[in-house]
Amino acid sequence: MMADIAELSAFSEIQDRDSAMFFTGRDVYITHIRKACEGAAKNIAEGGKITSATRLFYGAPGAGKTSLLTEIQVRARLGAFGTPVPTVIDIDCEHLKQERDLVLILAKHLKKEGVFRTVSHEQASIGAHILNILQGSLQKGQSQDPPEATFDQLESLYTAAGTPSPILLCVDEIQTIQPEAKAMLSRLHQGKHGLPIIPIYAGLGNSLQILMSHNISRPVSGYIHSVGALADTEAQAAVTAMLDRFEVDQRGADRDWPATLAQQSDGWPQHLHNAMRALALELIRPEVNGVLAHVNPEAVFTQERRLRMRAYGWRISEMLHQTKGLAAQVMHHIIKKPRDRSDVESLVLILDQNAPTDPARRPYSLPEGKGAEDYVDHMMRQGVLQEFHEEQADGTITDVLRCPIPSLATFVMERGGVDPSHRPPDRAAESPKIDDRAIKPKEEEGDDGTTLGL
Repeated sequence: MMADIAELSAFSEIQDRDSAMFFTGRDVYITHIRKACEGAAKNIAEGGKITSATRLFYGAPGAGKTSLLTEIQVRARLGAFGTPVPTVIDIDCEHLKQERDLVLILAKHLKKEGVFRTVSHEQASIGAHILNILQGSLQKGQSQDPPEATFDQLESLYTAAGTPSPILLCVDEIQTIQPEAKAMLSRLHQGKHGLPIIPIYAGLGNSLQILMSHNISRPVSGYIHSVGALADTEAQAAVTAMLDRFEVDQRGADRDWPATLAQQSDGWPQHLHNAMRALALELIRPEVNGVLAHVNPEAVFTQERRLRMRAYGWRISEMLHQTKGLAAQVMHHIIKKPRDRSDVESLVLILDQNAPTDPARRPYSLPEGKGAEDYVDHMMRQGVLQEFHEEQADGTITDVLRCPIPSLATFVMERGGVDPSHRPPDRAAESPKIDDRAIKPKEEEGDDGTTLGL
């Protein structure tokens, strides 16, 4: 058996921001979307509506959110979500602003865009079905304007054709949604359009807070999913699929490479992809020629570390670079004791107040003009912190912030000059005088009049 060196070489160049070539795991999420499709078709067929339709998959950069979104689309098109087969629409956030814009996109995918075009007499003989829908007829030299592009118009056309198929509206990077999209997001979430639309959003760790600020005032907990590391068996399955796909000669290898790379990557999809790239780079060397037994493990590990550090380097924003001492101290404290967001904001204020005096103060203090809330929100956007919902022994759920990747926590601490092995003092216990208004989460009124804690 000869390994496919050309394909291995091509795979080694696929960047870690691309969708995963070897998708594994996430079965719970896939099953959830399948059931949502089944429920949507049934509800609409019975004359009902979809309520609390929003699905959100959020997590740190490299968690595999885009890959999951892509896999959902692939499986839907292959019929894995039952019949009728869902219509998949993949759009950018910028198109979720005005009803007309979204309706026209939906109409195009549903092959009904002609209804919303001006019809001339010359076109009438070619597209008589358009005139039937518009209930009009044209004389030579005349033209007829289309109806207004609204959900109501599209709904009457879509449901008249029989049992409507679910519409999977897939939107990545939802955290970039603009304020003018509030009305649109609320209507999609509440299902007030008569269409079997299931909005599936993917975004960074602060996506839920952003959606709540856009009138998604009652997200259903079972529809909100935090995407994190793969299970060890899932990560190993991805490596095995890669070796089999490229027909790598695995005979005589003295190392279990699927288990090795799963452990090396912490099961984090981005790092797992880069670990497999590192192995591919070694396999394509002429002296190795696709034989796993000839691979130099240290060369693979060196390449993997290089790719991982480059990925982390992209994640460290200018703000985190300028405040690397503060970021390191925050990480050092919460890695020993996870805390909820308000506690982390209090911790940031305490650390800022106890920062060294000038001129060395800057890396250990808040940026000029930024508060603790801004800083924690930035750490979440960068994927350095992520919110986790943890069940306690008494059955209650506690929301805590943690770094989603162990090696990233170590990277942030070492970059800020903190020894990860040293246990920090509990500075939060010092209880300095802090203005409560400075750390109270901002609030906003939802569309149902309730107050939303963000």
